[in-house]
Amino acid sequence: MKVKVRTFANLRDILGKSEIEYEIEQGNSLGYLLQNMCQTYGKSFEHQIRDPLTGTIIPLLLLINGKVFRSVTDLDTPLNEGDVVTIMLPFDGG
Repeated sequence: MKVKVRTFANLRDILGKSEIEYEIEQGNSLGYLLQNMCQTYGKSFEHQIRDPLTGTIIPLLLLINGKVFRSVTDLDTPLNEGDVVTIMLPFDGG
């Protein structure tokens, strides 16, 4: 199945554009999508979404079709054909 993935800032630079179509098997979850994208886009992508000490996914703001999900609690949320997944990294500074 195909989902759209939207990214910003560093992730957009790694993917080469702000929105891509990404193919995964039907019934897979948000966590699977992120893991699969780490394999596809390599260390550059993985370093943006994983804690370097623990290897766990950092607190990200994730949207599926505009509905808010959290990387620390909602990675097992199933995805469906045509879903639009937005990945937003936390911001530093003020």
